[in-house]
Amino acid sequence: TFLDAVSRARPEIGDYPFTTIHPNVGVVQTKDGRSFILADLPGLIEGASTGKGLGHQFLKHIERCRVILHVIDMGSSEGRDPLEDYEIINNELKDYQMRLLERPQIVVANKMDLDNAKENLERFKKKYPDVEVFETTTIIHEGLDPVLRKAADLLATTPTFPIMDDEGTESSVLYTFEEKRPEIEVTQVEDHVWQVTGTKIERVFNINKLNTEEDFYLFADRMRYMGIDAALREAGCMDGDTVQLCGFEFEFIEN
Repeated sequence: TFLDAVSRARPEIGDYPFTTIHPNVGVVQTKDGRSFILADLPGLIEGASTGKGLGHQFLKHIERCRVILHVIDMGSSEGRDPLEDYEIINNELKDYQMRLLERPQIVVANKMDLDNAKENLERFKKKYPDVEVFETTTIIHEGLDPVLRKAADLLATTPTFPIMDDEGTESSVLYTFEEKRPEIEVTQVEDHVWQVTGTKIERVFNINKLNTEEDFYLFADRMRYMGIDAALREAGCMDGDTVQLCGFEFEFIEN
């Protein structure tokens, strides 16, 4: 990750069916001696701003950030369209409100060493000509220093945003009817992308804090005990496929 390349933070990911990049924090220092704290946050999925899965829990992490580094896989290493990903993330930030789009955003085009990265970057610049883009290849630490200098510059001039925005809010209660949902359901979203939903899995996910390697092992054991990995295999999920669960994305790994 970007955090690995620019700090001493080393998030540990276990070798078991479900892995994810969970929030990690590292201290970053620029070559000219300035330092700041960088938080590496999990990827958003569409609908997170409306509370889909644990989307609100993830977005609350961003509320505490003054500057946003928006890292895009410009090389489409997972077969995704970087322009579409960029739009989805910004739409979620906008829909969540809390003045997230008022925060300065640094766009980082990562994985520029891949074959189709240059072509994707040209498409991006054509569609967003006013957006400054920093090209990086974090695996070889290329292009990182300009990003860090820009971040330090913005942090020096960007004020702290209030965590809660009470402007224009009213006290109200909304009652809704929700159709009974299955406890566990596996759905194929697109090729090699699967979504696990259901009341039982979301309840278990919500009560488990994934802060340490041991937490991940325990959570993976619960998934196996509940039959999630077996249900994914039965549905056709294969090694390396992406699994979306409660607002997070995981990689399915066959033991």
